[in-house]
Amino acid sequence: MNFRRIVLALLALVFLAPTAWAQSQERSIRVFAAASLTDALNELGDAYASAGHPRPVFNFAASSVLARQIDQGANADLYISADEPWMDYLAERRLIDARSRVSFLSNRLVLIAPIDEPLRLQIRHGFDLHRALNGRRLAMADPDSVPAGRYGRAALQSLGVWSAVQGDVVRAENVRAALRFVELGEAAAGVVYLTDARASSRVTIVGEFPAVSYPRISYPMAVVRGGRAAEASAFAAFLQSGAGDATFSRLGFILQ
Repeated sequence: MNFRRIVLALLALVFLAPTAWAQSQERSIRVFAAASLTDALNELGDAYASAGHPRPVFNFAASSVLARQIDQGANADLYISADEPWMDYLAERRLIDARSRVSFLSNRLVLIAPIDEPLRLQIRHGFDLHRALNGRRLAMADPDSVPAGRYGRAALQSLGVWSAVQGDVVRAENVRAALRFVELGEAAAGVVYLTDARASSRVTIVGEFPAVSYPRISYPMAVVRGGRAAEASAFAAFLQSGAGDATFSRLGFILQ
């Protein structure tokens, strides 16, 4: 009799466990976020789960890629962009709850190089980046669509060096991919956010671009229409809480 009960209990676990797992997944919100937020959101996702909430499921990529995925019907509950234009893109299509939209973070733009092959440059108007590259590549997120690349091109144009280096640029799918090119030594330098540079032990910061040389970096987030608004709003509020502020500040983001 006891043996029969044990067998039945084991069978119940076998059949119920997948159901419980699926229900747990259903309760987890889907957050589509800019690649530069990978470390911060993973850390905050763990903290949110430790507080008793289902851990969010993150989709990290270029803001442009994520916005287009949402536009094409991808299931998302919360969207966090690295610039305002891609949030505007979704707002114009009425795919976000405009009342939930908030711009809560900023960042800085820096020039990096492999830690074992640093460049000696002072970032100023007309600085000879092309010569410093010495025939090698400059890694950037795609300046035609990805926020980090757009900011980077604006900075180089403002400083009068874009025309000299645009032929040296290797276009990465997002800012973290640009960082990896430099980490692996496949590019002599890269233009990334300060937070990305600080997240890597394999690159060194050559210098910071003057804030006046590019548009202010802004991270807006908003609840996606048709998603799980209450749960998404709760996580958005957590990101703007004291715990969120502390984490973002420690990693180098600027609170807005």
